[in-house]
Amino acid sequence: MPLERMSILEYAERNAYRLSQSTPLPLYYQLFRLCERYICEHHIVPGEQFPSEKEIAVSFDVSRPTAHHAIQELLNRGSLRRERGRGTFITEGACADLTLAAEGLTFSDRYLGGGQVRTRVLDLGEQTPSDHLMAALRLEKDDRVMHLRRLRSVDGRPFLLCDSWFSTSRFPAFTMGALAEGSLAAAFRRGYNTRITRCERRIEAGEALAEEVADLLEIPLLSPILVVHGLAYGERDDPVIVTQSYGREGVALLSVAHPSDGQRSPIAPL
Repeated sequence: MPLERMSILEYAERNAYRLSQSTPLPLYYQLFRLCERYICEHHIVPGEQFPSEKEIAVSFDVSRPTAHHAIQELLNRGSLRRERGRGTFITEGACADLTLAAEGLTFSDRYLGGGQVRTRVLDLGEQTPSDHLMAALRLEKDDRVMHLRRLRSVDGRPFLLCDSWFSTSRFPAFTMGALAEGSLAAAFRRGYNTRITRCERRIEAGEALAEEVADLLEIPLLSPILVVHGLAYGERDDPVIVTQSYGREGVALLSVAHPSDGQRSPIAPL
């Protein structure tokens, strides 16, 4: 069922969103965040016209410069585009919806939008595991892990930074070439006859505390993000991959439940 169409002011009132003078966050940034949530909750869709600076200023009783600054932030982040003589419009890929569980095992399968999805491998290298990784992957003393970092983008806009760790002794000689199709699960199935059957996840709200994470997601340091911790299991219920992903604002995660039929459905790690 399509969402009920409402103006941005109606949206703010319905959700009890208020701009506050008592918070250290500037008014323009509060307004920018409110506008971004309005866009991402699909009360307006790509191609539709966004309210003018004057309308935003009047609706929220702020100055024109404050409204201008908020809309400029949306333009800078790619959520809006401005057409001379016509106005400001919502862009394709302003938000990304991902499923937490899906039949497919690739990022593209879990992306619910219509934009162009790309995955870029940023790092692949061997590491000494932390105590947490030792326990999670049930490693032996002196075992090593491979660390894989990938950046997921939609229409050229980064949305998700994904770190993965797995045992080098279980998956020896793992190289970039194994990721030709972009899916770690597919690489394990194809090259090592290991199939991912389920994944446990924990989601928490956080902030971009690491400068590298903020830079890669193209957001200011200390911006709010979603942190998704995951542990993927194989067919023998053995831990295979530890994941940690960072999602910038504009990413919505949809949980999909499958009817109980006595069989496990494959679930993709982020």
